[in-house]
Amino acid sequence: MTARPDDPSRRDLDPFRGIPASVRQSPWRTAAWTGAGAAVVGAAVGVAVAVACWLPNAGASGPPMSAIRAGTLAFLAAQHGGVDLDGTRVGFVPLGMTAIVAVVVWRASSVLADVLERLRMTSRRDLAKAGTVQAGGYAATCAALAVIGRLGTTSVPPIPVAVGAFAVCGIVTAASLAWTSICRRWSVRSAPDYLRPGLRAATGAICLYVGAGSLLVAVSLLAHAGQVTQLSRMVGGGMSGIPLLVLGVLCAPNAAVAGASFLAGPGFAVGTGTSVTAFSASRGTLPAFPILGAVPSGQLPSVLVMVLLGAMLLAAGWVTTRLARGPAAVDFGSLISRLAVAAAGAGVAMAALGWLCGGALGPARLHAVGPSPWQLGIAVAGEIAVMSLVLIGASALWGWLSVRAVKLLTASRGTLVRAWQRRADGKFACPLGGSRQQKIRRIAARDQQEQENRA
Repeated sequence: MTARPDDPSRRDLDPFRGIPASVRQSPWRTAAWTGAGAAVVGAAVGVAVAVACWLPNAGASGPPMSAIRAGTLAFLAAQHGGVDLDGTRVGFVPLGMTAIVAVVVWRASSVLADVLERLRMTSRRDLAKAGTVQAGGYAATCAALAVIGRLGTTSVPPIPVAVGAFAVCGIVTAASLAWTSICRRWSVRSAPDYLRPGLRAATGAICLYVGAGSLLVAVSLLAHAGQVTQLSRMVGGGMSGIPLLVLGVLCAPNAAVAGASFLAGPGFAVGTGTSVTAFSASRGTLPAFPILGAVPSGQLPSVLVMVLLGAMLLAAGWVTTRLARGPAAVDFGSLISRLAVAAAGAGVAMAALGWLCGGALGPARLHAVGPSPWQLGIAVAGEIAVMSLVLIGASALWGWLSVRAVKLLTASRGTLVRAWQRRADGKFACPLGGSRQQKIRRIAARDQQEQENRA
């Protein structure tokens, strides 16, 4: 049965992201359409950025088709399938490119979720099937673009790109569907009470680490401004330096994660000759890339390092405990469960970020760039768990001491009130007891008797 043009449900779907009516009538066609469309839109964004970088120096940068192919290759490289550059496999990907891909896929997944909800296909099996079909359509489109998107000796392998694209799209689609109202209703009914506060605390801890890493990178750039400026002039200035500027902006999230790894303790590496940790830094030969001018060298001040690490530990523990506890009172067992979820979630997420922001830039000295994923994940999880427990213990101890102090003060005040009883003449009796008080009374009685005798 075909809906009429004036049908209210059709009016709701017609402006719905431009999906054709023949496609949106089937959830599987909708999933495949949105998946392939996300890949096409992502490639178009990459082409637009490449053409914008090509225009200022169009005469010396080759034909326009080279810019189009370069933009397509940049989008495909963001799938973390690797790029073959003149026979050398390059696995390093700027996280800014991955973030753009995630935004595009998230948008497509939101469209899919809304269409499925309007078609009343909201079961978990239906959403899982639709998400799989969407990831398959996205991966197939990326593989097709990899076949036709060669630029001289630079290419991307279709099968690794398809696998990486399927994984990227699948993860983002699962997160997007989990954010919809459909899965929110499931979480209210079936999810444990400690899961959502724990995930909220993990998100806050991740944002704290990455934000602190970004601030550290910014301070290091200012401290090494002269060297960064010199590198920028070496690789080119003016309009010809726009591509390098765009690449630096896209690599800024990688630097932020590296800074977070430094604050967490494991540090990061830029090849075999350059390694930076919290207590040592060795700097070898680095590529002439401006942002690498902020890499420190030599022994770092131990006092400054201890202050930074201590502040990071306290801030991470306080934020995690605060978000896990929430505004309402919570028992100790539930709080421990929330903190366990927060520590595990933050550790897994930071390990994933460490893996995404690293990779190889060549077979020789630059075969390992970025932090160690497993070291970063274990360090973040351990720090959050330990500091949260320490802060909870300190808070409990402070509360116990406060209660004891109040009880002691109250008891002392009650004793004084009972001891200093008011007499009939309005004066307070001396709080003496036992034989001393009796002696005072005898002395007072004797003095009174002597006064009466004199009278």
